[in-house]
Amino acid sequence: MTSKTPSQLDESICRVTDAMIACEVLASRDYQVSMPSTNSVALEWLGEQRGDSDATATLLSQTPRLVIAESQTAGRGRRGRAWQAQGDGLAFSLVLADCHPLLSIAVGVAVAEAIEHVAGPVRCGLKWPNDVAMGGTKVAGTLIERIDLPSAADGYPQPMSVIGIGLNVGSSPRLDGAQATSVCEASGKWVTRTEVLEELLPAVMRNAVMCESDPGELLQSFRERCVLTGEVIGCTIDGHIVQGRCEGIDDRGELQVWTEAGMRVCRSGEVSRVRIS
Repeated sequence: MTSKTPSQLDESICRVTDAMIACEVLASRDYQVSMPSTNSVALEWLGEQRGDSDATATLLSQTPRLVIAESQTAGRGRRGRAWQAQGDGLAFSLVLADCHPLLSIAVGVAVAEAIEHVAGPVRCGLKWPNDVAMGGTKVAGTLIERIDLPSAADGYPQPMSVIGIGLNVGSSPRLDGAQATSVCEASGKWVTRTEVLEELLPAVMRNAVMCESDPGELLQSFRERCVLTGEVIGCTIDGHIVQGRCEGIDDRGELQVWTEAGMRVCRSGEVSRVRIS
């Protein structure tokens, strides 16, 4: 499959997202042919409201907000890595009120569930903290960023989350030299990015609510797909590089690692498999 250089907005994406706004799944949308980074554009939009509690109330009325681009020229992954968005892929950010500690788990599960629904029968794997894989190869990545706004009501800051998702649908660009795949390549089925987006946006918002209402189901869904469980991994804990056997995630969504010193918990950062010679 070949990628295209977009020159105009996709009418099917306009139609689907217009319908979501009409039925109040979304409150607002910013859809452009090209953006440097959808997360950066979303954060800039939020930052404009940072000094005014009245503006916060107005902003909340415009969320959930979708920020989406046909072409993302300077997309950001974790730790400043680039994300190359193909013309037949998805690059978007979703702005939601609140930022639950389990949101990263919830979003990963939502991406996996959406892919499995539109391209089934397939099974996605989840690599903590933010990668989605098909057939052992990365198909999507997420980047969640938080910004606190002045409260519109009770005097406490209003946390906002910007959920960035990059997903290879038709073909698979290379990401910093790493191997990648796409939904179509891995499933052998022709799936459109509009189909994926139509399934994915409600899934993300539904799972975000479940962080509070049913965290156990989210955690179980992630555990069933966790590709690191049982593997020997390397990660950084308290500033030190640690190796051990991954025991999956705990109830806070943090990675448990069994080491020579006992059980340790990895709360953030990069995780890699360790080859045993």
